[in-house]
Parts: sequence; C-alpha cells; structure tokens
Amino acid sequence: MSEEKDKEIIKSSGIESEGILAAIDGIPLPPAIKKNLWKSLGRLITGVVDIPVAYLESKSESIKGETTALNVFRTKVAEKASDEFIQDEGLMNRAVDYYGSKLLKEQINRESVVNKATDELKLNPPESDTEKEIDEDWLDMFSRISETKSNKEVQLILSKILAGEIKRPGSFGPKTLQTLTLLDQETAEIFRDFCSISYELPQLGDKMVKVISEPFGSPGSNALKDFNLNYSNLSQLQDSGLIQYDLTAWSGIQPALFVIPFKIGNKMFQLSPIGGIDSKPVRTKVINFTRVGLELRRVLEMKSNNSYNEKLIEWIKTKFKLK
Repeated sequence: MSEEKDKEIIKSSGIESEGILAAIDGIPLPPAIKKNLWKSLGRLITGVVDIPVAYLESKSESIKGETTALNVFRTKVAEKASDEFIQDEGLMNRAVDYYGSKLLKEQINRESVVNKATDELKLNPPESDTEKEIDEDWLDMFSRISETKSNKEVQLILSKILAGEIKRPGSFGPKTLQTLTLLDQETAEIFRDFCSISYELPQLGDKMVKVISEPFGSPGSNALKDFNLNYSNLSQLQDSGLIQYDLTAWSGIQPALFVIPFKIGNKMFQLSPIGGIDSKPVRTKVINFTRVGLELRRVLEMKSNNSYNEKLIEWIKTKFKLK
C-alpha cells in the first residue's frame, strides 16, 4: 500500500487526529466530563488512555514516558516480524499490505465515530458535571466495535452512545454494545418502527416507555402488522433482546399520564380532562422494552406513524374520558 494511497484515503475520509484533538480542546465542558472525553479520545484515536488525560492535566512527563514505551514496543515488534519473514519477502509484503489496509480502515472508522461524538456534545452539552469516570473496559469494548463499523448510520448511533456515556458513565451497558454488533439492517428497521409507536413520558425517562397495544388487538395474532410489526417481526426483536417476550403484558396507567405532555414516537401530545381526573390506574395491555432496547431507543432517530397515532389517541380519549 503506497504512501500516496494512504494520504488519499485519509483525505477523503475528512479525518485528521490532530484536528480532532484540537477541536475538542475548545469544547466548554465541566471538568469531569471533559476528562472522560479526553480519556475516550485517547483510547479510540491513540490507543493509549493516559496520553490525552495527561495532556489535559499538563502531565508532560507521563506523556513522555508513555511515548517512549510505545516506541520500544513498536521496535521490538518490527524486529520480530523481520525474523519471521526474512526468508519470504513476498509473504512479508502481502502481510504488510493486508494489515496496513485493515489498520487504516479501523482507524478511520474509530475517528469518524469520535468526530461525530464531539459534534453531539457540542449540539447537546451536559446540564451538569458527573461524579463518575468512564470505564476503561467499556472503552476497550466500544473501540473494538467502532473500528468494524463503516456504515454512516451505525457510526451515528455509536457516536451518540459514546457522547451519552461520556456525560453519564453507566448509561449504556456492555450487553447493549454486544447487541449492536449483531444487529442487522432489517432488524434495526423493524426496531425503529417499534420505537416510532412507543409511548414516552419525558419527565420520567425510561420508567414509562412502552408500546400500548390494547386498541389494536393481540400482537401475537398480527394485530400490529399494518405498522411492520407482525408476529414474525416482533419475534425478531425478541430474539435480538430488544423487547420482552411477553406480548400479553399489562400496565396500570393513570389518566393523568395523558394530561401532561407525552410523546408517541417523535411527536408530542397533550389531552385535557372532560371533568375531574380519576386517579385510579387503568389496566392496559402493552409491550415492554428490555433494558438493552431502552438504551438503544435513546439514540435512534424515531419517526411518527400517523395511522397508529390517530387510533391510539381516539382510544385514549374514550377509555380515559379525555378530550
């Protein structure tokens, strides 16, 4: 692989490590979150967690020591490789071409995720600082996943996960990352459709996120097929660990939960009581997310399904005596 080809690939990707490092240094973030950001960039861009953190804290000796150790390591690896390949120059050249291309692609993928994550932090800065430090094992797993993903939509999801974890470590568990590695495009689209008809009360976060299925009939009998959620597709979501297996679950829902602003997919609604508000919960059939599903839902760009919304809102008005 030629040097000119390397430069062309890097140039076309629009990614430069130095540019990213310089750009994020100017993002106004609380101290602990900024440290998490530098730590993340160190792991994904340089592979050494302590270099950016040391830089942030002006620990020049630490940086110098890490750099020296890396150079020694690289030299030893090169010497070992020369011993192994010395009798087959063609084999050595093919190995260099293969692993050089692979490493470059992985670096581009990781830095693309980092670039998008810094944009996400600029667009949605944290409201307060965090008391937690981002976990190194989590970063290792995230780095390995990021370097294998060149799809721009998947990279965007990964960048939002990274930004969320930087702001609040522990927001996205290892199981969620593992699920993302196995999620194919078809299942992802089905899950997006499922999320687009899900009820959410923003004030309560994940505590009241679910799909209300009662007005449409039994999901196990294809009652949601008009929304790309027939039984087969729901089974795919179950097998992927995104929704719970019980399609006949129920939840006690109070009428007041529709009087304050709520969301269906990405659309806001708010209803009014006809008379007084009954405080008694109403037993309502729902489909619940798993924890993994809830975490991935946070970073999806959801849509709105007007057909589902219209029928659901009419049912809510009748069932809960609202207008």
